[in-house]
Amino acid sequence: MEEFKRLFAPLHVGGMTVKNRIFMAPISTHMADTQGRLTEDELRYYEARAKGGVGYITVASVLIEKLSRYGTYRNLGLYEDWHIENLRQLTQLVHRYGTKIGAQLLHPAVAAPSGYNEGRQPVAASPVETRPYAELPRALTVPEIKTYVGLFAAAAGRAKKAGFDAIELHSCHRHGLLGLFLSPLHNKRTDEYGGGVAGRARFAVETIRAVRERVGPDFPIIVRMSACDEEPGGQSLTEGMEIARRFEAAGASMIHLSDGCFDSPWNTTAPFGRAQGFNMEYAAQIRRAIHIPLGVVGRINEPWVGELLLEQEACDAVYVGRALICDPEFPNKARQDPDSIRPCIGCLRCLASVNADQPFCCTVNPEAGREALAAAPRPGAEKKNVLVVGGGPGGLTAAIYAAERGHSVTLAERADHLGGQMYLAAFPPCKQEIAKATRYLIRRAEAAGVRIRLGCEVTRETVTQGGYSLVVTATGSRNLLPGFLRGAEQLVTARDTLEGKVRVGRNAVVVGGGSVGCETADFLLHPHRDLSAHARRVTLIEMDTVLDREDRTSARALLMARLMEKGCNILTGARVVSVSGREIIYEQEGRPHTLSDVDTVISAAGFTYETQLQEELEQAGVPVCPISDAADIHMATAQAYLLVQEQL
Repeated sequence: MEEFKRLFAPLHVGGMTVKNRIFMAPISTHMADTQGRLTEDELRYYEARAKGGVGYITVASVLIEKLSRYGTYRNLGLYEDWHIENLRQLTQLVHRYGTKIGAQLLHPAVAAPSGYNEGRQPVAASPVETRPYAELPRALTVPEIKTYVGLFAAAAGRAKKAGFDAIELHSCHRHGLLGLFLSPLHNKRTDEYGGGVAGRARFAVETIRAVRERVGPDFPIIVRMSACDEEPGGQSLTEGMEIARRFEAAGASMIHLSDGCFDSPWNTTAPFGRAQGFNMEYAAQIRRAIHIPLGVVGRINEPWVGELLLEQEACDAVYVGRALICDPEFPNKARQDPDSIRPCIGCLRCLASVNADQPFCCTVNPEAGREALAAAPRPGAEKKNVLVVGGGPGGLTAAIYAAERGHSVTLAERADHLGGQMYLAAFPPCKQEIAKATRYLIRRAEAAGVRIRLGCEVTRETVTQGGYSLVVTATGSRNLLPGFLRGAEQLVTARDTLEGKVRVGRNAVVVGGGSVGCETADFLLHPHRDLSAHARRVTLIEMDTVLDREDRTSARALLMARLMEKGCNILTGARVVSVSGREIIYEQEGRPHTLSDVDTVISAAGFTYETQLQEELEQAGVPVCPISDAADIHMATAQAYLLVQEQL
């Protein structure tokens, strides 16, 4: 008996039959070239997901107009006829695996800045500032709206000619032209395209009708919309139900339901800490209001979550996004061996990389964005006896890929457990899913035949006596204990605090407001701001004026909210001058201040890499491949994977 029978039942959407209910959500990959053409990397990326058994793939953010470049994003386009042949390569490739594919049509609106579009001012429903975009848009005129309706329809016609099985209209998140018109937070118009639900939905309704006329009666039109804006004064769930009905009446074949808007990104691209399947109740209510299929997105990263949503009749299909980036074989493994699925940890590295104009990537899956490299044929390599020193994410990843290529691999870890910084990263609140990824790596290493040695201190002598042909050093890093903190009555590291190696007192000061410092403070604080006499007080001191500046994901916003709700005393733009016993003197805005009765000082003021063994082995002439400068889990796994690709 199949464990997930609902997930693997076929679904009819318009004239399209999808082989299962697992739909790949639209996620920008940043892999097209600067002219909106496919690249080999992008073709191989989508091929891997089709081969992995997904029923339907949504190609994200396909542009309908040339002068609507989505900032630094490299998006595919359907705004000129030459795109038809270009994208036919993709549809034909995906169809080989019995997978359906659709193009998500988008005009970025305020996200199409003038600097990337020949000086043309962004357009929108109203001249309203829309965070996080700095440029003020101008309001479209009614004739311009009619023009854009035509551009959407023309792009849909090209999509059909290119072999796409469906199109999706992006109409959610108070983003893009259609999404901005739908939201009362942005749409302040008083003409026929503003006001109540009917006016705000009119642009999208006219677009659906025009697309339907262009593509014919049976070609599927999927509309992506938000259940509500999740902001005061925004689109409500009640309005969302009515909007879905209007879309159905206009000719939509299916609703793809998301939630929230860009002012609450933890709803649109949910990080770790958000519940799995958190849109289930919204989906159930909107599904009852319509007669066409409804798919829902939102942290559906394990097969049982999708099966549960279908069983509860909250939806007809589940949109899986980042879990398919993390493991393109998610559907096949769900059917054959669910425990072998590589777990998505919700870190949002995939999104952050694109937002930062960096190559697309995944923390847990170093092959993501490198599918062309992974698929390239490799000549048979001489089998080597490999020692990997360090059982963190870098060491485990190197050991796994080396062993799976047939090398004899020993992994030595001096601690009594594996995981390294990945093990510790699961301790702060909302990050426990990282433990699933650590367990996955351990199980995969064991299955590959890696010999694991715990409590094993590696020296130059043990290496030279072991007869290893190659040593991979993945010895990681350690917290710094700066000299200016050493006068504290009790000085400990953030790592020892998280791992429970030290007992932290009732008046603690965390020095360093990067991700480690903020998460350590979150870990120490009472979850409900207990103000009793015996409650722990935590002060967080950071020299920068912004906490955790490097985190570009919505996880940061939730972390900041937790720190404030729990009553953390946050001192930014503050420099520690001296520490003596239970007293800390710091300087802020040129003025000295004192913190008294401090019983524990926790250093989160940076780290240093462990390089001693590497240097000793190099001096002894031992072939060494270091995994160095791996400041986070993603960098460690990426370096390890590329090292094995190049050296083994």
